[in-house]
Amino acid sequence: MYDGYRRARVALSVVGSLLFGVLAGCSGADGSGRVDDVPAAANYTTVTGSLVVGDPLSGPGTPTEAPTAVLPVVPELPESLDGARFPSRSPVGVTDVVLEGASTVVFRLAGNGPVSFTVRYVDEAIRYGTSEPLAVPGRSVLQVDLSGTSTDSDDTFSPYAGPERVRGGADSAVASVDFLADPGGISQSFIGVAADRPEFTVTTTEEPAAVIVTVES
Repeated sequence: MYDGYRRARVALSVVGSLLFGVLAGCSGADGSGRVDDVPAAANYTTVTGSLVVGDPLSGPGTPTEAPTAVLPVVPELPESLDGARFPSRSPVGVTDVVLEGASTVVFRLAGNGPVSFTVRYVDEAIRYGTSEPLAVPGRSVLQVDLSGTSTDSDDTFSPYAGPERVRGGADSAVASVDFLADPGGISQSFIGVAADRPEFTVTTTEEPAAVIVTVES
C-alpha cells in the first residue's frame, strides 16, 4: 500500500511538471508571454476647497427677513457643491480664464464673497441640466466647478465675456479650456488634457483672487 501511494504521488508530480512546462512554453522563451490587456490606473482624485474673494462684509447688509423662496439644489451636482445655487449676499464672478504656459489654467475672480471649487476627471463633458456631451479636444477631461459665482455684477467687476474656448499649443499639456458660466451660481469649466489623466494640483491666491489648476506635463 505504501509503495502504491508513493507511485501515485510521483505520477501527480510528473503531470504537474508537464502542465507547468506547457504554461511556461506559452509565455515565450523570455518569460514575457501574452498578458491580458490591463488598463492604466484611472485617476479618481477629487480636489475640493474654498476661498474668500474680496471683503464679504462690504456687501449689502444681512436681510432682516428670511427669503420667501430659495433656489433648488440641482441633483446632478457633486456632494461638495450642495447648496451652490443659493446666491450669496454679494456677487462674485469669474473675470478671466487664462492658459499660462503649457499646463496651467488660471480662473481669476472678483467681487466680495466665498467661492468653493471641485476639480476632478470625468468621462464626458456634460453641462449641468443637459444630457448632451460637449466635444472636448484631448485624451481626458478635467472638470472644474466653481460654486458661488454669478454672471451678474454690482459694478465692482465685469464677468468673463469669452472666448468660450481657450486653445493650447500643439505641444501643451492642456489642449483646451471650455468655460460655461451658469447664472444659477455654478461656473463649469472643462479642461481638455493631452494625456491620459495625469496628476494635477489646485492652488488659490487672494491678491489677486484666483483658482489655479496645473496639469502635470
